[in-house]
Amino acid sequence: MSSIKRLKKDINYIFGEIIDKVNFKQLLKPEVTDEQVEKLIDEVVATYEDFYNKIHEGRKAGNKKAYFKNLTGEINKAVEDFTKKIEAL
Repeated sequence: MSSIKRLKKDINYIFGEIIDKVNFKQLLKPEVTDEQVEKLIDEVVATYEDFYNKIHEGRKAGNKKAYFKNLTGEINKAVEDFTKKIEAL
């Protein structure tokens, strides 16, 4: 169970950092509109909630090790995608 607890803390930290980077990008580049920032932050929050729900679903998974390994890969892919989107702003 401690790995599930750690995974929850990690996604809290990671997605919080992504939101901070979006806000920082807006400060650095005045041409970035509030609408663009809000849209990206909404997408980050929705993805965060999705992963949080997947963690709870994983408690019922048959092969927990494989489930959470796959979930970690999905989280890493989402972080890469958000990093690219932030850079594109």
